[in-house]
Amino acid sequence: MLKERTIRILFLVILIGFSIPICYGQYKISGYIDDEHKNKTVYLSLLKYDEETMITENQILFSTQTDNTGYFEFKGQLLSEKDKLYRIHSNINTIKGLQLVRDNEKKNYHNFIFSNRDTIYFPKSGANWFGQSQNSNVTDQEWRKLKSFEEQLEKNNAQIKNKEAQQQAINDFAEKVKFYSEKNLKHPLLKLLAFSDIKRNDFNLKNDFEKNEPFYDAISNSLKNYYGETSYYIQYQDEISKISNVILQQKYTFQKKLNYALALLVFILGLISVFQFRKLKALKPQKTIAEISNLTLTNQEEKITKLILEDKSNKEIADALFISLSTVKTHIRNLYAKLDVANRHELASKLKNHPWD
Repeated sequence: MLKERTIRILFLVILIGFSIPICYGQYKISGYIDDEHKNKTVYLSLLKYDEETMITENQILFSTQTDNTGYFEFKGQLLSEKDKLYRIHSNINTIKGLQLVRDNEKKNYHNFIFSNRDTIYFPKSGANWFGQSQNSNVTDQEWRKLKSFEEQLEKNNAQIKNKEAQQQAINDFAEKVKFYSEKNLKHPLLKLLAFSDIKRNDFNLKNDFEKNEPFYDAISNSLKNYYGETSYYIQYQDEISKISNVILQQKYTFQKKLNYALALLVFILGLISVFQFRKLKALKPQKTIAEISNLTLTNQEEKITKLILEDKSNKEIADALFISLSTVKTHIRNLYAKLDVANRHELASKLKNHPWD
């Protein structure tokens, strides 16, 4: 008896073990479209984070037909185990093709967060197809709270007509959504969708990125930790890189202009310095012929001066006066000092009209 009971327990354990993989990751999306036209096509799409209001064919993952009661169903294991943004929709007018309609009388789509572990059900809701949903995904429920918060902000701003006040309202909306995101949102996809809602308004992301870069870095890090370097992380990084590149380009352009301006300033200051030097040099009092005549030159200095004016070299002067070369050089230095000249050429120019006794 004990042996038989043990065999039954083992069999049950084996059965449960085999059943776990079968049950794991089984999603189900089902519901009704309340429409007089049956056999309508229902589409399931995977969206990028900023495609809530966009519709294209390449978003579509699967399609199915409603039965004669309007019921449709998607189920299986092919969706991602990570929470992602999906859309269920059906075309109201098949002739016009893919269209998203949402007004007071009609609604033909629903965006939602989902994974392959979840179920979502759409009961009949009249003309507003997919107007009600029962989603087991907790992240989607948090998203609805974010949407409700944003809708209330937009409702408060809807009555503003002044353009300046409208821009201030947009800035206030962004700041309040950012604050809500930092305080209440844990899931990276929710932070990303909050960023998308901020971006969708006429908000200056570039200026805000420069002032509050840690906010955007935190989104990037949380996306990378959850999704890895795929999917929404890559899309977000591409968006942020564009903003960052614009900022770097502007900084580079400014620095380049600044360098040009500094170079021009240095050049102008150089010209001014040269001009001032020449002006000062021109204003520097020169010794007149009368002053030169009043200079007291020794007999030897006069002889050396005359020989210089005859274009004699220092060696030739030394030989002519029977003195050493170093003595000649000493006399010449004294001459230069007395006459305020720097070389033989200046000395000759200054004394060319000097009357020699």
